[in-house]
Amino acid sequence: MPIPTPTMPPPPASHEQASVPSRSEAPIDDVRDRYARRGEPTAADRASARAFIDGKIEMLRRDPHMSEAQKAAAIAELEAQKRQVE
Repeated sequence: MPIPTPTMPPPPASHEQASVPSRSEAPIDDVRDRYARRGEPTAADRASARAFIDGKIEMLRRDPHMSEAQKAAAIAELEAQKRQVE
């Protein structure tokens, strides 16, 4: 006994599709002020940034696809960034 296969409905005609504004017509809202930092970074912010950089350094040390020279150069860059955070 064959199993009937469901038939798919035809796609909507182009005039039935929802009207989506193009990127050039979409309204743009500047929300940079909403997310701007207010004041200096806190000690917790700096600790979080240092922990993030330490994780990246550890990831580089374990990368089997990078040469030791590449690892050393990338780690040196991250160490410099870490010093800027402190």
